Amino acid sequence: MRKLLSLVLGLSIGVVGCSKTSSTPTAPTPPVATCSYSISTTTFNMAGSGGSASFAVNTASGCAWTVVNNSSSFVNVSTANSQNGPGTVTFSVPENPGDTRVGTLTVAGQNVVINQAPNDPLFGPWGGNVVKGNGCPASLPASVEWTGTFRRTSGATTELVITILQAGVIGQVIPITFNGSNIQFFVQIDTLYTFNATLSSDRRSLTGTFTGGSCSGTWTGTRR
Repeated sequence: MRKLLSLVLGLSIGVVGCSKTSSTPTAPTPPVATCSYSISTTTFNMAGSGGSASFAVNTASGCAWTVVNNSSSFVNVSTANSQNGPGTVTFSVPENPGDTRVGTLTVAGQNVVINQAPNDPLFGPWGGNVVKGNGCPASLPASVEWTGTFRRTSGATTELVITILQAGVIGQVIPITFNGSNIQFFVQIDTLYTFNATLSSDRRSLTGTFTGGSCSGTWTGTRR
């Protein structure tokens, strides 16, 4: 009996002594790569006649970035809006038929500013005076100030949006006829008035006359 007990105890001790606890080593977590971005050019000054341009986005391979057009309707981006790694952004602008305009793109979290000059110095805000001459109704003021904007529509029609507060003309859209540096348009006040003027060589000022019925006078304007 003692021999049997000793044998059992010996086997038990041997089994315990031979047991091992094995564990699989855990691989270290690789560090998370930090993406940084730089843009080759962040400001563009585009000609009024339109054109295209490109800039580079520099970053590490695998780093994602996007191009967001911030409601800049005149800026057309021709490359993909989502890219990875180093890349290029190409955009274009059409002719600018109005005043100086500014658009922005947000690229890889950074702003790219796109300035475009007017294609013609004529286009944009103007202001001046209308002076009554001979034969005009007494109800018309002797002199009034006018403000307005010369612009060209998408249909290539040149027009003036004019306001003459003292004559009750507010934001009236008037087609304009051009003949070189000479312009002509018509305004309905108490009768239909014909306005003629000649632009200066830099197209930033004008002098002219107007007639309507028996009324005539002069008017001037400058680009603002």
